[in-house]
Amino acid sequence: MLKRTLCLLLALALLSGPAALAVNWEFPASAHQEVDYAGMLPVTAFDETALLSALEELEAVCTLHSRDRGAQQARVRALYEQVLEEMDLLATKANLSSIQYDASGGAPDQAALYLELSAQQTRLYDRCYQALAVLAASPYGDILDEDAGEGAADSLLGYRGLTEEEAALYEAEDQLIQLYDQIMESSIPAEERYRAAGEVYLQLVRLRTELAQWAGYGDYAEYAYEALYTRDYGLKDAAALHEAAKRYILPLQLRLLEETDEADLRALSVRSRMDGEEVLDSIQPFAENFDREMGETFRFLREHHLYDIEYGEAKLPTGYTVALPAYGSAFIFNSPYGDYQDLSDTVHEFGHFFETFHCTQHDLWADFNIDVGEIDSQALELMFTDYAETLFGEEYGEVYRNAVLYNILDSVLDGCLYDEFQAAAYRNPDLTVEDLDRLFKVLSEEYGYFYDPGVETDPTWVENAHNFQNPLYFISYATSALSALDLWFLYQEDPREAKEIYLELSALSLSLPYRAAVEEAGLRDVFDRETVLALAGTLEGYLDGKDISRNGNRGGLAGPLFLCAFALAVLALILRLRARPSRRERAEARRRESLDPWASRQNGEALRRTGEDPWSVQDKKPPWEF
Repeated sequence: MLKRTLCLLLALALLSGPAALAVNWEFPASAHQEVDYAGMLPVTAFDETALLSALEELEAVCTLHSRDRGAQQARVRALYEQVLEEMDLLATKANLSSIQYDASGGAPDQAALYLELSAQQTRLYDRCYQALAVLAASPYGDILDEDAGEGAADSLLGYRGLTEEEAALYEAEDQLIQLYDQIMESSIPAEERYRAAGEVYLQLVRLRTELAQWAGYGDYAEYAYEALYTRDYGLKDAAALHEAAKRYILPLQLRLLEETDEADLRALSVRSRMDGEEVLDSIQPFAENFDREMGETFRFLREHHLYDIEYGEAKLPTGYTVALPAYGSAFIFNSPYGDYQDLSDTVHEFGHFFETFHCTQHDLWADFNIDVGEIDSQALELMFTDYAETLFGEEYGEVYRNAVLYNILDSVLDGCLYDEFQAAAYRNPDLTVEDLDRLFKVLSEEYGYFYDPGVETDPTWVENAHNFQNPLYFISYATSALSALDLWFLYQEDPREAKEIYLELSALSLSLPYRAAVEEAGLRDVFDRETVLALAGTLEGYLDGKDISRNGNRGGLAGPLFLCAFALAVLALILRLRARPSRRERAEARRRESLDPWASRQNGEALRRTGEDPWSVQDKKPPWEF
């Protein structure tokens, strides 16, 4: 999960949108500085003196009429390059500060520095765009088009700038997000913690609604889709996808749950416990065999220790990849669970790292279409399962593959669930915390969750930090997971073609929105009802033990026989699932485990030596918490 540079997104939202850059999937050469992560520390404040001086001179030169245009153009270009480099440095400091903040558990000194850098970003991005608007209106506007794509200069004309009120709202948003982090890391009872976090969410909803209204939108959900994430699909498209996921994907996830052997899953958890370096050792052969460029990127990651994936008692429970543009690089942060998820999570984040590492754009212009970027990560997770037998043997290799597959289906369903939940919250900003808890429980049941009789509300939605930090992001997990499935099916039939498409998508995530990028790469449109039906049919065949045929069995799930079978399966599951803990209990258990996932590492190693029953390990998550 990336922490978004809010000010940049605001600035881009206020523009008419620069034309997409033409990107060749064969990655261009980038300047990757040979600097270890330790050499980037400590993170210090950003001195904006040089940047402000360059901006002032740039504006002065652009408004000065000179007969020696050639000499002036050279100076304008030099100043423009200086601005880009200074903003790269600011973005890098802010991202490094974010890493330190999360690694420290939100320590006060790290929180203060991160807020300071974030506020500078809001103010200085706005100041940059004001100066670049002057450049765009000058005889030297072609410099912008050459660097940022045809039409960039036109998009900056008339940029109105950020008002003091808007800047204050963005600063308040950052402060509320940090308050949420502090609440969730506190030791107060769960019920009080959930309530306090819910109240913070209501404040964020009202604040973001005001931001959307400043930008001319009726509600924040519409604003987020169109302006914040520049998606080429809308809320109505997403609503149709919600219904398709419930109808065609949920039955398959329930089937996987029913067929999961809990003892096998627990045994896999024991066998897959690794520290961070062991996780990377397991992934490296896959990366090197996938593609030469990927192998070299992975080696660079390790050689310069551009990751923090070890367990840390103070760490916030999050994982993401951030760009370090001043170094031409990126960084992976993850708070591990201490089981097989650490392997798939690291593969997931390396998919983001691979794409980010090859970005040659300066931060001021860098774009990232999250729906495409999440294909980079989730498809890589699925492709990596080809190494499952090598790591865990025939028996547990299949268990690992099915666990990852369950996670992908969970991405589809939870992506739709949280999108539907948040869209309703932002359309109705006057809802209370109790209203939201009730809404989440009702929607969760539609997506296959069961509750004990008498349970009317579910406050555990606050455990999902995306609701607070990255509003309306979650639908991108659903769209990308479906496309990742499509690509994985192709990978089973034609690995070479699938790898070519994967590499192309890794480059297109910087230039094209989701539907355009998927079409360009040759994958199917998941907003076409027949596509979800076909993907579900192929997956059903796979679960039946048939060879994967990407274009086969398009209608297998639509017939009455399947619907009858599904109904019987649900009835068979009810008694079993009613005994499982409530969402609230599971969220609290997961939270406790995340505080010390290595608590039974020694016990797990003993089991591997003695071959004792893996059921005796008591601290592992149950099978519904893949």
